[in-house]
Amino acid sequence: MKIITTDYGITYVPFINDEPMSEFAPSWRFFIAHKLLPEIDCNRLKNYLLSKRSDVLKIKDNLNDGGTGLGNDTTTARYRSYNVLTWDQPDIKMLNEGIADMFKKYYNDIVDEPIPSVAYGGWMNIMKRGERIKRHNHSYSHKCFLSGHFTVACDDTMTVYTNPYEHWNEDELLQRVEEYGSSYNHSLYTSKNVEGQLTLFPNYVPHFTTEHRSDSDRITIAFEIFPNQDFSCPY
Repeated sequence: MKIITTDYGITYVPFINDEPMSEFAPSWRFFIAHKLLPEIDCNRLKNYLLSKRSDVLKIKDNLNDGGTGLGNDTTTARYRSYNVLTWDQPDIKMLNEGIADMFKKYYNDIVDEPIPSVAYGGWMNIMKRGERIKRHNHSYSHKCFLSGHFTVACDDTMTVYTNPYEHWNEDELLQRVEEYGSSYNHSLYTSKNVEGQLTLFPNYVPHFTTEHRSDSDRITIAFEIFPNQDFSCPY
């Protein structure tokens, strides 16, 4: 497997199984994709998102941190009740445009079929020193589609994506990441978080982050992409 960067700026990290040698062997084929969006002013966006935090935290119903381990006292736990991507702010407008453009290219490259009409729903993750996102995925149903995130502010953290069949537990995976740093093989891909980077991946793919060890906030915008005709938007 080789990481591929296209001439239009998308980097593809492929997870593709070897040819099965029996009818009982598992198969997988999916791609993690990254692209930098330098037109977005991440510092301006960070300040805007922090100004909205108190309003989001006033939401007290339908709380669920989605298996991230961040808890219910977070903006993450209110992801069902607000949609960052509908907020009227210049950088969010550019992010919407960036998501739409990257999705179309991703779909053409990976699926090579007519592009469906889609909708987006997003939320913000604001993490303090000592916090990390635990291993989770966003869906495993027959309606799975795509998830993504955009890094607004970070300081020496990584996101780890694992093969859904990976048998090592989370503590063992974290130890491997601590020992070897960034890595890529058939079982996991460790990506250093970069401000301004947009990432797409199928929403059944398990992922988690390393511990945030800085005093400054680690901020990302996570989102779902889903076909309009298949199921209604949860936001």
